[in-house]
Amino acid sequence: MSPVRADDPRPLDLLAPLVVLGGVVALAAAGFARGFWLANAHNGFLALAFGSVASWTLLRRSGQPEAIVFAIVGLAEGVLFLGRQIGHTGTSEVDRWWGWVGVWPLALTLALISVTVLCFPEGRFLSRTWLWIGVAILAVATVCSALSALWPVEYDAAGLTLPHPLHLGGLGVADDVWSAIAHPAYALFQLIWVAGVVARWRTASGFLRSQLALMGLTLGATVVALLLGLAIWQSPRLGLLTTPVVPLVAGLIMDRLSLGRVIEETRASGGLSGLSPRENEVLDLMARGLSNQAISDRLHLSIKTVEPIVSSIFTKLDLPADSASNRRVLAVLTLLKQ
Repeated sequence: MSPVRADDPRPLDLLAPLVVLGGVVALAAAGFARGFWLANAHNGFLALAFGSVASWTLLRRSGQPEAIVFAIVGLAEGVLFLGRQIGHTGTSEVDRWWGWVGVWPLALTLALISVTVLCFPEGRFLSRTWLWIGVAILAVATVCSALSALWPVEYDAAGLTLPHPLHLGGLGVADDVWSAIAHPAYALFQLIWVAGVVARWRTASGFLRSQLALMGLTLGATVVALLLGLAIWQSPRLGLLTTPVVPLVAGLIMDRLSLGRVIEETRASGGLSGLSPRENEVLDLMARGLSNQAISDRLHLSIKTVEPIVSSIFTKLDLPADSASNRRVLAVLTLLKQ
């Protein structure tokens, strides 16, 4: 029996991408089946963009944190899209609740999109400061969504024809509070997206820096489109319709930065110049997470042959042999930085 490859996908690894992709496609298809409503179309396109990028990334890198948040955003956007489509054309009591579901989670969905940007590309915040910024965004979004869930403060902006299913007093106060918080917050979120990418770009180098620059330019273009639409047509529609480009570009960048892609490109170029072909081959397998014994099995070499090759890699890369450092990790990081 042939050994299982470390990079072969397992059945459970295939399930999550299929569920995400199937979910966003079903939600988008059900929404578009009710007609094309331009004011809501961007939500359908965002659902498909985030969902497809999440599925592709999870297929290649199971459990990748950024892709998991992308998947959540894609499904949330799909629910928003379908809910608004139903609330715009429906007539029944059930349709009223669908419309409600299509409105109140908007702020939380925008907050999740903010998290994907601030954690881009590997699903981690740049620093503790940026982590607290992310927490603050989620807190503000929770307040906005709670107000929207209890009162129809966003219904006019959403363009729904069905009324809010709840009838609570204090609508005037709720509307004033929501307008004072939500309108500035939504604009501030987008500015924070650009600031977050710029901050990460300043700390990056090499290939990562060029990819972050591409992400920053994409976000900047959507902000410009938003401002142009507001200035010329007094509508944010142009900016909203360009937003699906952001997750698509992000997906392209994550694919370029994926470990498997780096390894493939390194192999194609001959690997690290200071290492022999055999040493590059062993480093390739180390980067895929294989132990010395697994490398021995893969290359059909004895463990006593592999261990000196690994030691030679550490020596040639000038990696310290102290207890405070993991030389296998440092060797892989050297591969990724080349």
